[in-house]
Amino acid sequence: MSKNKYLIVLAGMVMQLSIGSIYAYSKWIEPLTKELSWDAHDTKTGFSLAICFLGLTAAFMGKFAQKVGPTKGGIIAALFLTIGLLGSSLAVKIDSIYLFYLTFGVLQGIGLGFGYIVPVYTVVKWFPDKPGLASGIIIMSFALGSLLASFLIGPLYTSLGLSGAFLTLAICYGICMLLSASYLANPTDASVAQHAHVDLTPKEILSDKRFIALWLLLFLNVCGGIAIISKAAVLGQEVVGMSAGEATMFVAIIGLFNGLGRLFWSSISDKIGCWSTFMIFIGINAACFAMIPTFSTNQISFQTLTFIIIAGYGAGFATMPSFVKSIFGAEKYGQVLGYTLTAWSAAGFVGPLLLGLSTEITIFYLFAILLVLALLVGLWLKSLLLKVA
Repeated sequence: MSKNKYLIVLAGMVMQLSIGSIYAYSKWIEPLTKELSWDAHDTKTGFSLAICFLGLTAAFMGKFAQKVGPTKGGIIAALFLTIGLLGSSLAVKIDSIYLFYLTFGVLQGIGLGFGYIVPVYTVVKWFPDKPGLASGIIIMSFALGSLLASFLIGPLYTSLGLSGAFLTLAICYGICMLLSASYLANPTDASVAQHAHVDLTPKEILSDKRFIALWLLLFLNVCGGIAIISKAAVLGQEVVGMSAGEATMFVAIIGLFNGLGRLFWSSISDKIGCWSTFMIFIGINAACFAMIPTFSTNQISFQTLTFIIIAGYGAGFATMPSFVKSIFGAEKYGQVLGYTLTAWSAAGFVGPLLLGLSTEITIFYLFAILLVLALLVGLWLKSLLLKVA
C-alpha cells in the first residue's frame, strides 16, 4: 500500500507529541515531593535518567531501529514508554524512588529514545529537498508534547492521584504511539533519492574533529535550556513569585516556544545554512542568559528572556539532523546523529546539576559563559569545514 508523505509526517508528529511529555517533568516535582516526601533533588534524578537513556538509545540503537524499520521501531518505543509509565504508577503507589528511577528513568528513557529517532529518520527521507523543515516539524512536536502534558498532569493528579495519573498517561500515550507506528514507513518511490548505508566504526566517529565540534555545540546549547526545563515551574514560583496557575501557564508556554523555535530556526537553516543558524541563536541565547539576573525581578522580562532561550534551545535539536547530514552525507548521517545525541544525555545531568549549585539567580551567568564557549567551538568547526572544502 502506498503511503501519503503528509500522513507520514502526521504519524511522526503524534509519536513525538507523546514522548514530549517528558519536558513537562517540572509539573511532577511538587506532587512527588509533597505526597511522597521525596527530596526535590532526588526527584529530578528521574528526569535526568530519562534524558540520559533517551540519548544513549538514540546513539547505540539507531542502527537497529533503521534495520527493523519504522513500524517495529515505533512499537518498541510504545512498549518501553508504556511499561515505564506503568512502572512509575506502581513506584509511587508503593513509595519506591528506586523503582521510579528504573521505570520512569531507564525504561521510559529507552522508549523516548526509540520514539525520538524513528520518526526523525523516517520523515527526513520523504523530504530530501527540505531536510531542515522536515526535521523541524517533527522535532517541534516533541516540544509541543510538553505543552499538552503540562495541562494534563495537574487535573489528572487532582482527580486520580499520582498513581492514577501515571497509569492514565501510560495507556493514552501507548495507544497513540502504536497507531503512529502502524502507519510509519520508509519511502519506496524510485523518485525519492535513496542512499546506501555506510557504517562507520565508533572510533572513526569519535576521533573526527567535526563530530567533536558538533557534539560540543549541542552539549553547550542544551545545558542551560534543559536546566530551565527541569525546574521551570519551581523557578517561576521562587524567582519571580508566580502563583501555581501562572507557573503552569509558564511551563506550557515554554513548551510552545520550544516547538516554535524548532520550526522557525530549522526553516531558516534551509536558507542560510546550519552553521550560520547555530551561531545566530547561540549568540542570542548567550545575551539572554547574561540579562536574566538583571531582569529577574520583573516577571514579564524574566519570562520573555526565558522564552527566547528555550526557542534557541529547541533550535539546536531541529537543526542538528540537517547539520550532520550536510557534513557527513545522507548515507552516514543517521549513525553520526545518534552519537551526537549523547550530548543530550550528558547535558541532561550536567545542566540541572549546574543549576543546583547555587540558589542565586546569578548562576545564569555561568550558562552565558558556556554559550560563549559554544561560539568559539562554532568558529573552530568553521575552520575545519574550510580545510575539508
